[in-house]
Amino acid sequence: MEQEWYIHSSGEKSGPFSIAEVLDLISAGRVAQGAWIGCGDQWTDVDTFRVNHANQLPSPTPDPPLPYAVPAPSTPLASLAQASEDRFSTPASVFATAVTEPDWPPVIERDAILLLGRRRAGKTVYLATLYAMLWKAIGGVTMKALSGPTHKMLMAVNDQLKRQEWPEATLGTRQLEFELTHHGRRYLLIAFDYSGEDFRKAFIEEDTASTETKKLLNYVDRASAVILLLDPAVATGGKYDEVVDDDFGMVQAVQRVRDWQGGEEVPIVVVLTKADRNQNLIRSHGSAHEFVLRNYPALARTLKRAAVFNVSAIQETGDGDGRTVPSPDSVPINIEKPLLYCIKELTNREKQKEQEAAQAAKEEARRQQIELEEQELAKANRRLWTYVIGFIVLCLCGFAIMYMLLTSR
Repeated sequence: MEQEWYIHSSGEKSGPFSIAEVLDLISAGRVAQGAWIGCGDQWTDVDTFRVNHANQLPSPTPDPPLPYAVPAPSTPLASLAQASEDRFSTPASVFATAVTEPDWPPVIERDAILLLGRRRAGKTVYLATLYAMLWKAIGGVTMKALSGPTHKMLMAVNDQLKRQEWPEATLGTRQLEFELTHHGRRYLLIAFDYSGEDFRKAFIEEDTASTETKKLLNYVDRASAVILLLDPAVATGGKYDEVVDDDFGMVQAVQRVRDWQGGEEVPIVVVLTKADRNQNLIRSHGSAHEFVLRNYPALARTLKRAAVFNVSAIQETGDGDGRTVPSPDSVPINIEKPLLYCIKELTNREKQKEQEAAQAAKEEARRQQIELEEQELAKANRRLWTYVIGFIVLCLCGFAIMYMLLTSR
């Protein structure tokens, strides 16, 4: 069976193609120079691919295929999410072996708000409650799952909560993707609903062999904003492994964000979950901010700057047997605020970039205007000197003629 090759360029994935078809596209000039060509775990740049398969290079076709290397003017978020997943699921070490271009490493587009939290931090309940609220919202921020199974799963969780049942613990890894709309702007929200083992492998044991761990780390590397979910009760009375996950694991995750390209500018929000259960605990420290500073000093030090929110997705009540169950009269508290904060920060950064670009364009126009004025002044000076020199020459000629006339008498 012939190998299937894919072309990745500017966030777009095209294919599959045969080797001959890829070479045909290259010969026709339809593959951007900065594109990557992959087949399974094999990845290479355009020049290396051409050299490796030169013996199969076809003659140029008179009617070349469509320009796969040129992205469409408007890409649906579902395609963006899939293309980004494929693009970032390849280990950096694989790319490094094929890179010969001087502009390596490539610029990574930070294009997703990432929801991150260890096991039992309340990720599923928080996300399901947030989704149900924003799915039905009319103004402000709205939220739409990019796949039917994701919508169905989260609505099923909400139904369980209304029936006073807790959702089951996450056993595998689920990648949940959403389209956020806020005042005409669209954002991609990616939430990894994963088991505690995956979080531990990624940030404590540093075992990056599994596919789930690689995906988690790749999404951390491309995050445009990060929401960290922490259960305050773990910091003061959790088991040893839980404390290590929340303390050291979160520090490692934040450090990875900050150390990656553009990571210093990524807004990070700390969310203290289960506010109804942990209300007295938070108050005993003064505020949510002071709680983080006292119980997560290394995290606060690594964050450098972060907003802190105390939220409650759902309240609890007793079931008569000594157990706690979701209250049917629960009211979400502050659950949308972390997301709104991230959107506000991203919007401000976009506006700042637009202003900087406009200012740069204005300065460039001013510089060109100054250069034009200087050129015109130089031309005027040259003309003036031409006139002066011409006048002097004429005067000298006149004096010479007068002198010759006087001396000839």
